[in-house]
Amino acid sequence: MCVALAALDATVQVEGLQGPRSIPFAEFHRLPGETPQIDTNLLRNELITAIDLPATANGFADHSYYLKVRDRASYAFALVSVAAALDIRDGVIQEARVAMGGVAHKPWRAAKAEATLKGQHAEESSFRSAAEAEMQSAAGTEHNRFKIELGRRAIVRALTIAANSGRTA
Repeated sequence: MCVALAALDATVQVEGLQGPRSIPFAEFHRLPGETPQIDTNLLRNELITAIDLPATANGFADHSYYLKVRDRASYAFALVSVAAALDIRDGVIQEARVAMGGVAHKPWRAAKAEATLKGQHAEESSFRSAAEAEMQSAAGTEHNRFKIELGRRAIVRALTIAANSGRTA
């Protein structure tokens, strides 16, 4: 759910001792830094009261897809996941939203892929270019290096399915 919310620019509404506040979903989770035990930017004694989706999220309803790639032994944990949503008009991508899970400590918004897709035809070559742009600077370690190619392929597959999801036979 977090990966999809990141892709759709959700906002988390919280209430605490200092009153209500809004946290853009992209800023809700945090990287480990000096305090790896803290996963979110919630303050002490704050409670999530709502999650808002922008009205523009509705424009992606016809062309969206969530792909979860997992090991057969694990039904809960994704090795890599991709949430993809496209605004397609006359075969051309007007706007794209792509986020990934399993590749960082928090949902990863694929901004390079999104920028690459804008104005392109909704076809596999465009999706491959977007995946390459996003994963070009990815650096793996000995035990997770395989996720770079897996991520590329997952982006292409999720975008392909999203692009075709609103079409009728």
